[in-house]
Formats: sequence, C-alpha cells, structure tokens
Amino acid sequence: MRDPILDRTLGLVRSERTRNRRRRGGIVAALGTTLAAAVLAGGVHLGRQHAPGTRLLTASSPDGVHLTTEVTAAGGWVRLRAEVDGIPSGSRCRLVVTDTAGNHYVAGGWVAPSATRTTLTGAVVVPLPDLATISVVTTDNQTLITAPTP
Repeated sequence: MRDPILDRTLGLVRSERTRNRRRRGGIVAALGTTLAAAVLAGGVHLGRQHAPGTRLLTASSPDGVHLTTEVTAAGGWVRLRAEVDGIPSGSRCRLVVTDTAGNHYVAGGWVAPSATRTTLTGAVVVPLPDLATISVVTTDNQTLITAPTP
C-alpha cells in the first residue's frame, strides 16, 4: 500500500533537488559566458594594439592633408613610418619630430610627387615618452599638418 504523504514528500524533495541543479547550472553558464566575454574583450583590445612600444598617430587638416605615422620605440630613439596624403605636387617637405622640451628633429625629407600618397621612413634620437608632435613642414617653414601624441 502506498503512503500519499510519503509520495508527496519524496516528490517535493525531487523537485527541489532538480530546481537546485538547474539554478547551479544557470549560474555556472552565466559565469562561463561572462568569463568568455571578458577574455574576448581583452583579446580585441590587445589586437588593436601594435607591437609593444608602438604608437599610431593620425591627423587631418581642413586643406585635405592627411598624416598617419607609426612610431616604434627602439632603445632611446624612435623609428617612424609615415604616410602623407594631399600635399600639392612638387612641394618640398620634411617630416619634423618635436620633443616635450620643444626641440625639433628632421626625420626625413621628400618632394611631393604627383601621386596622391607618399610613404617614407625615418628615425630620430628621441625617446618615445619624450615625443610631443610629428609635423609635415615645407622647406620654407610652413607647417602643413601636425599630429600630437596621445
């Protein structure tokens, strides 16, 4: 003979145990999802970074001149890779680095071709933390564009 009180009690215990398992499973799933999202966000952030000690500086002027410079630290000095766009053909230009003390260093020079974009590389003996701005300046000292460091 079946005891209805015992059956009801066992049913309540079983349903409570099932509810606890589901709740724990939901918490574990939520924690796993949160952890996965944090790892993914960290990976995206690291993926946006360049090599250690590298900065990307960009600037655009109202005149249509664009400057994108990748600056890489190299033991007390920096390497530069600049892409310049929008300079009138035939302009004689220099890539000038200014440090935080206000000193100017020429990292390279070129004559703007008829093509729209110029890519050049250079280097200056300025430690990366002391870098203030990178500018494109004509030989008659007209500053066409300046990219400040963040």
